Amino acid sequence: MAPAPPPEVQTFRVSCPEGHVIRGRRLEGYQALRCPECGLGVFVLPSSPLPMPPMPAARVDPNQQAGVGFDEAPIPLSDHVPDPMHEAAEVEWLEPVDSTGESLPGGLSGFDPVEAAVSELPTSEKRPPAGNRQAPASDRPSIREPRPSRRDQPQPVRPQRSDQPDVHFGRQILIPARPGLRERVRRNRPLLVASAVVLVLGGTVFWTIVQNQRRNAPVLVQQGRDEGIPALDRGDFDQAYRILSRAAEAVESLRGQIRGADEVRQAAREAAIFVDLIPDRLEMILDQRARSSDESEWQATFDRSYKGRAILISAQVTATPADSAGRYELNYRILSEGPIAPREARIDFEGFRLFEISEPEVGWQIQFGARLAAVESEPNGWRFRLEPNSGVTMTHQEAIRSLGWTPVETASLPPNSIREHRFSPLLLTTLLSPPPRQDLRGETPDQILQRLGAPRSFARSASQGEYLEQWIYDAPSGARQYLNFLRSTGRSGPAVVAQDFYLR
Repeated sequence: MAPAPPPEVQTFRVSCPEGHVIRGRRLEGYQALRCPECGLGVFVLPSSPLPMPPMPAARVDPNQQAGVGFDEAPIPLSDHVPDPMHEAAEVEWLEPVDSTGESLPGGLSGFDPVEAAVSELPTSEKRPPAGNRQAPASDRPSIREPRPSRRDQPQPVRPQRSDQPDVHFGRQILIPARPGLRERVRRNRPLLVASAVVLVLGGTVFWTIVQNQRRNAPVLVQQGRDEGIPALDRGDFDQAYRILSRAAEAVESLRGQIRGADEVRQAAREAAIFVDLIPDRLEMILDQRARSSDESEWQATFDRSYKGRAILISAQVTATPADSAGRYELNYRILSEGPIAPREARIDFEGFRLFEISEPEVGWQIQFGARLAAVESEPNGWRFRLEPNSGVTMTHQEAIRSLGWTPVETASLPPNSIREHRFSPLLLTTLLSPPPRQDLRGETPDQILQRLGAPRSFARSASQGEYLEQWIYDAPSGARQYLNFLRSTGRSGPAVVAQDFYLR
């Protein structure tokens, strides 16, 4: 619908049968002009739709090298043999008019009909009006005789030259005007009508879909509360995600103006964490990263299998940015067997929006979900970076328990066993003379509690189909002992110790 770009200006330079030079600008249609000197007709082709060819490289003419000049005059036109199928009356000759649009009396006396076209040429040098050109007396005969045609064709009648001054201001040539907007619309009316019909139909379908969604939105929200949240609590995460994701979209379409909107949103975010857990434990990912020697191959593997996938962590806050560490730290350590010493990694919470908003304090036991962004090396080991805006606080405890996470405080020990274990004389004796290290792999939580007592703290992480529970003890000589209990969610029976680490 936009106007066409202005065409490139193309000029012409022709001569009439008498040899008079006519210059001007080509138009979209042909021009049938009359020579301002003799009044004979001249036919000018329209402008070419192709772009102008580039200027040829300058070259020296052999005649110029030999000192022979050349004539820049236009090539004279020969008489045209008329086509018997077309009569001369079909040609519409452009007659001179004055500024009011009236035909001038006396024919073309003293008027150059191409001056208007010449005045529009993009050149700094313009021809003077026909009335100001002075021809030599020898070249201007007082009486012109008609020149006989080669094929005895009748010569056009030359208008008599007037004795009036050859100065006419405000006169122009009648040229075909460019089609306006209305004309272009008339020519393209079928295409415009078809486009309008398609646009109306598309808008109608879109509006119908939006209205149906808004009409069904309350039903979807209620379904999320009645079916989605119970499915999440009983551990049917796939069904919960399908129902709650649609309910959350319905809440957004209603802009949250419905009862239970926040409850549905929170449940949908938690369900998305459960259904998109990483396929391997963080300890296995650390082992792969440490053993990988090809950086590009590892990055391709991480992007394909782990990047953007969710992790589920339950741990205790041990440091905040206000402490000497200057950052958030958890008691959970990602550990794997190494050739000399255990491989160790931490979770980096730099820019993690969930902690920046909630600001957890030291000693808080928090459980949250997030998505992995990268695994990078650092001077003391490795770090797992998280996507900044992916944090979700896990609030549905029934869904957490469906993974097999039972509170450590419910183990078969008295409530004061932790305090008694910390300050018992046996512990002070072991600090002075540490006992030999025992092999605790394969032990159940109850057996560990009978041997070592309650842990100093604990942490948990989950992946698809299994979870890891880490118990942390204060070992002799200031070291810490980390026991990793591993259990598959589809396997019955208690978890057992899979790894045992001592870290200073």
